[in-house]
Amino acid sequence: MKCLVTGLCLSRNLGGPAMALTLVDQVKQRLPDAEFIFAIDPVSFNQERYWAECYGVRIIRGDNCVSHFFNTNTFLRVVRFLYRKIMKRTISLNSIDFKQLHKEFMQCYQDCDLIISMRGISYVGDGTRGRFEGLLSYSDLYYAKKNEKPFAHFVQSFGPFNDWKVRYFARKDFAHVEFIPARGKESAKCCREIVACPDKVYDFPDIAILLPFAEDRWTLEYLHHLGFRKGEYTILSPSSVIYRLPPNVRGSTGEKHIESFYLIARDLLSYGENILFLAHMYSDDKNQCDREVSRQVIQRLEESGQDLSRCKIVEEDLNPYQAKALIAKSKLAVASRYHAIVAATSTFTPVIAIGWNVKYHDILDYYGIPSMGIDVRDRTPEEIRAFVVDKFREYMDKDYRVLLKEKHEENLQKVEAAFDLLMEWIINNVKTLEN
Repeated sequence: MKCLVTGLCLSRNLGGPAMALTLVDQVKQRLPDAEFIFAIDPVSFNQERYWAECYGVRIIRGDNCVSHFFNTNTFLRVVRFLYRKIMKRTISLNSIDFKQLHKEFMQCYQDCDLIISMRGISYVGDGTRGRFEGLLSYSDLYYAKKNEKPFAHFVQSFGPFNDWKVRYFARKDFAHVEFIPARGKESAKCCREIVACPDKVYDFPDIAILLPFAEDRWTLEYLHHLGFRKGEYTILSPSSVIYRLPPNVRGSTGEKHIESFYLIARDLLSYGENILFLAHMYSDDKNQCDREVSRQVIQRLEESGQDLSRCKIVEEDLNPYQAKALIAKSKLAVASRYHAIVAATSTFTPVIAIGWNVKYHDILDYYGIPSMGIDVRDRTPEEIRAFVVDKFREYMDKDYRVLLKEKHEENLQKVEAAFDLLMEWIINNVKTLEN
């Protein structure tokens, strides 16, 4: 059985490989002969190829309906090139032959037996994504139908469906698939409100709760290199996504995201805490790099006269096992990166979430701590600081690790059920292909 997986990356955003590696491991435990090919972002192909070799998986340059339209039209290609030049983007699209890329992508669709979409978040109609969000999310199914291949989604966040265009494409998609595996109860609720058959909507935690973390030897050596010790530092994980949300999204986005984490870090340092800034998204494009956001926060701390001897930043591009290990050994995590929160909850590490999407509430709810999250879209930096300080004190007064561990056992069973559902779909379709 050869499966094409769309929507995930293997570099830059650690959430991509966290889900990809978990998928491969769990399916191969049940079906050892399964083969996987991951369709990745062609713009980051060199980075993706490096990490694909590290992880031992196959990749192909991916495409979608929106990209295919804009990059094969000569006039639109010129406009896009000029835009990137004006914005001083570091990677040029001009070197990519998108017609050849699309041809190879379609050949991969033909060669594979099954198609699984794992976009992480799909059909987001709340104004935080681009105007072509609906069509972009629908692309995977469109190409699967065009090539007459079985298609399924696997655990990811869908909705909300406020935008009529997003809702239109989501309905078309959900009418075709056999099951809808939403990543969280709120996401599942959104899906049930727009589908004709609500019974085929399921809710599951993120599958990366199954991801193991790096061995203690590596982790303790790395912490020693930083001058930190196990359980004596707090993780801060700001998000370049929140930093570059469109202007129509109000609240503490953009520069206010920097302000929020500056205020949080300042207070933590005043309490005598050690701080480790951990990026979950790294890129040559500074606008898409968590490390650059962290550096701006550190710069603000320096300008305000803070002692930075207890404030460190992870400069290396880690893999998800290593990032999860650093979170697991921390005292507390304050994170705007979703998979940093997944890593924290699944290692029973107290966590405070500063999010922008329903997926943050969903993962906290699975672990019995929904009150430990705040949405940046309707709060000021000072309100976010006050929230974090209040929850920090609450964590110090109450041991949440026991609760997280208890809930984790329940969530493991739910994720196992998700893979059982996926395997039933795979096996049924493989039997059909054999017949």
